[in-house]
Amino acid sequence: MKLKYLLLFLSSSLFFAQNNFQTPFEKGNGNQTVTYDEMNAYYQNLAKSFNTIQYLKKGEDDNGKPIYVVIYNPFPEKDLNQLRKDKAILFVNNGIHPGEPDGIDATMMLMRDLATKKIKTPQNFIIAAISAYNVSGMLNRGSFSRANQNGPEQYGFRGNARNYDLNRDFIKADTKNARSFQEIYQWLKPDVFIDNHVSNGADYQYTFTYISTFKERLGNVLGEYFYNNYQAKNLEDLKKLGD
Repeated sequence: MKLKYLLLFLSSSLFFAQNNFQTPFEKGNGNQTVTYDEMNAYYQNLAKSFNTIQYLKKGEDDNGKPIYVVIYNPFPEKDLNQLRKDKAILFVNNGIHPGEPDGIDATMMLMRDLATKKIKTPQNFIIAAISAYNVSGMLNRGSFSRANQNGPEQYGFRGNARNYDLNRDFIKADTKNARSFQEIYQWLKPDVFIDNHVSNGADYQYTFTYISTFKERLGNVLGEYFYNNYQAKNLEDLKKLGD
């Protein structure tokens, strides 16, 4: 009987947590995206409620606003230098083009579901994400800068405070954003990096597509491994999933 009540309590707690941490996207009609202030308040609340979540200021936008990194780390040790010895780190970048905000909202839901144990990661795995990289672009909200894009009702602008396209500023690092990104990347030293973009309203044949780099860009050893092993295995697994 005690076990029955314990299971009931745990399931009720999970249900409460899921509903207590609903995102603006989930609360709306599916055509809204979070604001910068809503996003920060959400993650700060999540970090206060779960010791597996950290929300850290790790740089600045060209407008002086902070860039934050959210980390899901289920281990007692929080020092990344120690964790990196035997843990894998996945790094996600969101909002480089804030008019393509899907990754921002999806990462909020992902971190919540990880914290509440609705979903589980592989063993020895840490997930870190820049919650929104182009902060000034995210703050510059409107409804008409992407005429061929179907939603959301309001979204951010492509350029940052100085109208830089941050997706073109990784090498020159003319912006505070890019220099902050370099510091974050070196701090995390991730094993896998994902940069979230959206189709920008283009009429793609498929709902989901992916693009990988040419093997020649990776050099002989890594390029051959990527093309003949890593990518080949991914394609094989996708074909097994079917349509």
